Amino acid sequence: MAFAAQLLPILTSDQTLIAQLSALLGSAWQLMPVDTVASASPHLVDLREQLPPDLAAQAEHAPLIGLVADADAAVTALQAGVHEVLTVAELQPLCLLRVVATAQTRWQIEQTRRHQLAEARAQVHALTVRLQNEQIRDPLTGLYTRRYLNETLERELRRADREQVVLSVALIDIDQLEQVNWQFGRALGDAVLQHLANLIGRQVRGGDIFCRYGSDELLLVLPRVTLETVLHRAEQWRAAVAQTVIRPHTLDLQVTISIGVAAFPRDARNAADLLTRVGEALYAAKVAGGNCVRSWPATGKL
Repeated sequence: MAFAAQLLPILTSDQTLIAQLSALLGSAWQLMPVDTVASASPHLVDLREQLPPDLAAQAEHAPLIGLVADADAAVTALQAGVHEVLTVAELQPLCLLRVVATAQTRWQIEQTRRHQLAEARAQVHALTVRLQNEQIRDPLTGLYTRRYLNETLERELRRADREQVVLSVALIDIDQLEQVNWQFGRALGDAVLQHLANLIGRQVRGGDIFCRYGSDELLLVLPRVTLETVLHRAEQWRAAVAQTVIRPHTLDLQVTISIGVAAFPRDARNAADLLTRVGEALYAAKVAGGNCVRSWPATGKL
């Protein structure tokens, strides 16, 4: 019964070597000249003259067996990245069969380790992202946290000052949230807060910073948005909320919001003062009965 010859790709430009090896190995092996590693099968690489600079990179794609001139060159070849070596004197069918099996085993071990390392790095990256999000994202609403606001607002103001553009802020308070919490429980209040964060969030631009500012307050930082524009948008948010029926569980709830707005550089030139101004504008909206929008300066200050 005849056995098919085992195919062995060989990287060499020496046609004489290929002829000599074919005669030496006989019918058990069929040498196939290739220019580069093109498959995951074992490859014989001619290293008698020089080591290719990309040898280690090629060794990631297939088991490589280095054909070297002598034992001293074998050490150098192994250090360069091949998985097994043979000298020309050792090149016999059984010997080649042994080193091919060894090279395959070593390459498979490397592949397993490489995959394990990639998985570990992916897990570390995912954990890092999750921890970062836990620091800057509110777990209930998914909005940025006040901590993130404190870190970014001053930077946004410096950018606005450098580019000589306006920056507006809007502070939103849910008028009836305390009553909802008291009458129906905190879980229903949380559902209302989530709903309104999603409702307003759908109208927020990509460059805006939307934060949960307090237990029942949301704050928007709007770069390059004038006071007139933010007043118009705030009125749209107010009207949309007032017309929305929230249906947590079997209840139908309607709430309203009050909004205070202020702008840089008109009302303040630093973060602390700007937050104070927008808080005073919100207070004026609450004093006016809620469900309205007020800008700073406004009557009814603290």
